[in-house]
Amino acid sequence: MSRFKLIFFFLLVLLFAGSSIVLSGIWKDKKNIKKVEVAGNTTLSKDEIFDFAKLSDSVIKSNALTLEIIEARIAKHPNIKSVNATRENGNVRIEISEKDPFAVVTNGKDLFLLDDKLSLYNVKKENAMLDIPVISGMSSSLDVYNYEKNDMKNLKIAQYIIQKAIKIDKILYNYISEINFSDTTGIKLYTSEDAVQVYFVDFGFVTTKNGKQLTLRDIDINNTDFRKTIDQKLICLYNFIKQVVVYKSRYSFSYIDLRYKDIVLVKNNNLSTTE
Repeated sequence: MSRFKLIFFFLLVLLFAGSSIVLSGIWKDKKNIKKVEVAGNTTLSKDEIFDFAKLSDSVIKSNALTLEIIEARIAKHPNIKSVNATRENGNVRIEISEKDPFAVVTNGKDLFLLDDKLSLYNVKKENAMLDIPVISGMSSSLDVYNYEKNDMKNLKIAQYIIQKAIKIDKILYNYISEINFSDTTGIKLYTSEDAVQVYFVDFGFVTTKNGKQLTLRDIDINNTDFRKTIDQKLICLYNFIKQVVVYKSRYSFSYIDLRYKDIVLVKNNNLSTTE
């Protein structure tokens, strides 16, 4: 009887040891990372993303970093909108979503892309064929990590102009090639086809509904009267496009002036100033 118990105990030990080895192998197989994949990136290569985030396949495969840490490092890249890292069957998949630009911004020497959150990021060669408005007249110190107070204010104004133009009609949006803030007394636009200068808003002519002139400090996109002025000027430009521009050949105008209330002044290239 005691011999039977001894054999039974020995078999249990062998079974437990075998099970431990099998389970250990399964656990090890699940813990080991065989492949690291990056997906969703369109202009950024895997090497560029990993170089910025101080990552590599070997570091990730070593299990030294959690998925949360991997996501946090990659998410700091200025061109990346969101990142989601998952692990399944020994594979780590890093899903990237790059920012979608709605404008190009220049500080006079460098170009940047601007997303809908008003975040700047660097232009890639893959972005060369983008057909989006340019925002110019920013401070010379503007870069991805540095905004001056007026830069942010002007970017918000430009964003409003672009979004409003799209809502009115894509014809109007496509007509606007550049929004320029180099003149501190107003805003100028440039047309897409022949780069005609459009005197869009003169800050000195912006008034409240009671006729009071706004100060430069009041010139802000959060100011209702200022937004109404922009709305009126865009409608005025849109009507001018439909009623005049479509019937003219390219390079017909030297400039278009919208600064005065209910009047569009146009300098034709071959004629004197007309209404």
